Amino acid sequence: MGLMKPRVSSYVDRGNELIAKGKTKQAMNLVSHGLQYYSERVIDSISPYAKNDAGLIVLVLRHLANEIEKNNPGAKELADGMEKCVGKPSLQEIEKIKKSNRR
Repeated sequence: MGLMKPRVSSYVDRGNELIAKGKTKQAMNLVSHGLQYYSERVIDSISPYAKNDAGLIVLVLRHLANEIEKNNPGAKELADGMEKCVGKPSLQEIEKIKKSNRR
């Protein structure tokens, strides 16, 4: 038997609980934190990448998003709804150029 990773509690579920308690602002902050959390993990997993592979990365991420939506009923509608009210973190890329070895 292999070790299982513990599941994290859902940002959306915790946000909904806060909304039910009338704490909408805290719920939006929590969901924004969740967006930042998942964004950072995706960026960390693909960085660094070759600039010419950016289109390939976009294709992969769109495919994964489509598959997640297909396998999780309501995910697309939830994402569409949240997109209207949750601020998305901007992506700042730093281009590093390797210097050639001089001989």
